[in-house]
Amino acid sequence: MSTSNGKLREDFLWILKLVTNGENWMMYKEQLQWSIDARGLLSHLDGTEIKPVDPQTLSGRGASWIPTTADELKEVNTYKTELKEWHTGQAITKQQIAGVKTTI
Repeated sequence: MSTSNGKLREDFLWILKLVTNGENWMMYKEQLQWSIDARGLLSHLDGTEIKPVDPQTLSGRGASWIPTTADELKEVNTYKTELKEWHTGQAITKQQIAGVKTTI
């Protein structure tokens, strides 16, 4: 998962406001999906994006595990990078959902 610039910008697709009675739910849902998909983040919306696994939680390791080898240090750095990207994708997806106001 990667975002083009990591920031929310005006080029997000505008989506229809969801009316309180849900009458326009199908149109709203499709437009929300298109908007999120345009950012390459649809897997965050549909729940298929998996949060990276902390290397410390792997079998044989625990809270006291400290990476010492070059491979272990690389593994931890890769995890930190992937986790940051995952959190960014989650935040952008949530912001897109929260940014839509309902109308009465």
